[in-house]
Amino acid sequence: METKTEEGRPAPSLDMRVFITGANGFIARAVATRLRELGATVSGMDLEADPSRGVIAGDITEPGDWTEELAGADVVIHTAALLGPAYSLERSRRVNVYGTHQVLRAAISAGVGRFVHFSSIMAYGFGFPDGVDETYPVHVDNDVYTDTKVNSEAVVLAAHAAGEIDVTVVRPGDVWGPGSIWVRVPLAEMAKPTGFPIPDGGNGIFTPVYIDNFVDGLILALANPEQTRGQIFNISDGIGIPCSEYFGRLSRMGGGRVVTMPVRVAAPLASAVGGLIRMFGTHSDLAAGTMYMLNRKGTVSIEKARTVLGYEPLVSFDEGMDRVEEWAMSEGILPDSNLAEVA
Repeated sequence: METKTEEGRPAPSLDMRVFITGANGFIARAVATRLRELGATVSGMDLEADPSRGVIAGDITEPGDWTEELAGADVVIHTAALLGPAYSLERSRRVNVYGTHQVLRAAISAGVGRFVHFSSIMAYGFGFPDGVDETYPVHVDNDVYTDTKVNSEAVVLAAHAAGEIDVTVVRPGDVWGPGSIWVRVPLAEMAKPTGFPIPDGGNGIFTPVYIDNFVDGLILALANPEQTRGQIFNISDGIGIPCSEYFGRLSRMGGGRVVTMPVRVAAPLASAVGGLIRMFGTHSDLAAGTMYMLNRKGTVSIEKARTVLGYEPLVSFDEGMDRVEEWAMSEGILPDSNLAEVA
């Protein structure tokens, strides 16, 4: 029987062995912590080992000792991926598509029964309308991240259709919270004289899912195998908010600067500047695809997750921002002044 914490978070008993790829990532760490709290035995792999957390070193695109760690696992949670559009298509395909294939085949060979694949609402493309649910067709947009997410879904769903392994696909919204890329990167960029760019006055729609909410949705999917086999679930906070509101809150919090410009200018400019930064060996998420992503106009439905899983996002946007501010203050990354400039 499903139980809940005093805060209302789902707390089913999860007596299972779970292996997580990309185990050092922001989302994966939160998932692993929650799984252990609920009784699961958790291990994983990433490019760098972390023995204290049961993480071994490995590369999902290459065979290695990590495949032996799958023996005895009940579930593989596949989070490893190159995030965003700021990578070459060749590299993203190798990691996001071929790497998914490698992990999937290793799981099948090891006799793992379930495979939970992390995709993204970006599988719907940039131009999806309001309220899209999991029946809405995926769409390639000639974008590195969007296209490889669509292709990686095809890899795992084909294996499920062939009866090789039970697959569940989760499509998170924009996962945010203390320490997330959607907090760290904007705050850092806003503090620079050039500011943080958002297109078209911030009228694009941000689709937040606070990290605790996302983890709750995933836990419910793991706890309900009969209802989730072969299924796809959108998991978000159930809202869509203007980018001007989300990034404006961060701007006011950090005393930083947000710069807006038409997407027809922002996209090629981001591509040129980001490409130049990467040419000199520094990672940058600036790319045309980033601007198009921040200019989405549609929202996603979480009705299926609510109906099938009993999912309900518990942490509100305001509460999440309070937690982010508390974290940022504890990390010493907020200036004394909270005066923001919006150009």
